[in-house]
Amino acid sequence: MAVAKKKKSKVAMVRHPFLYRLENGDGTSKVRKAWATVEYATKEVQITLTAAHVRKSINAKGAGSTSACAMAICTYNHSDAFPHAVEGHVDWQYSRAFVVTKVDKHGLPSKCKVYEHNDRWVAKLNDTQGGQQKLLERIERDGPVTVTLKPHRVRSAIGRSGKDRPVTGARDAAKGAKGAKLRYAVYKLGSMPA
Repeated sequence: MAVAKKKKSKVAMVRHPFLYRLENGDGTSKVRKAWATVEYATKEVQITLTAAHVRKSINAKGAGSTSACAMAICTYNHSDAFPHAVEGHVDWQYSRAFVVTKVDKHGLPSKCKVYEHNDRWVAKLNDTQGGQQKLLERIERDGPVTVTLKPHRVRSAIGRSGKDRPVTGARDAAKGAKGAKLRYAVYKLGSMPA
């Protein structure tokens, strides 16, 4: 009896690039990408960023580093809160976090889980010049920051708001400016348009 071959998917895997800077002996550097297959998280996770995490990152010169930034250190220290393995590399962006779950034979990310979060100011302070010091001062003043990592929302799912309406080509008057138009309006007017 012949075994039927499994059909290959025609949909490409979603991958995320983790960037690493390699320093050469002559003082030059190159940026290399390590591509990791993205899997969607299924459970919500809460982690707490403390002043100790930020201090450790400052000492390791971790600004902009996927393995030594304050959120990477925080995530690794809270690895028991995750329902999967945590390898220590995290790409912490303004609204998403890519947490590495598996590394290849060279120690570079090969698989990661994607989460969403609402703590934009942590990412902004974490990777700017002098930002980690400001982050440390804010945590020492206001206390530790609890960050909720939520499963990544699938934006194209059937039944989501707006997906069921017929497309007429007419604009919705209730919606205001978005994207570049919103930024331009804020720049020109100094406030959000009505």
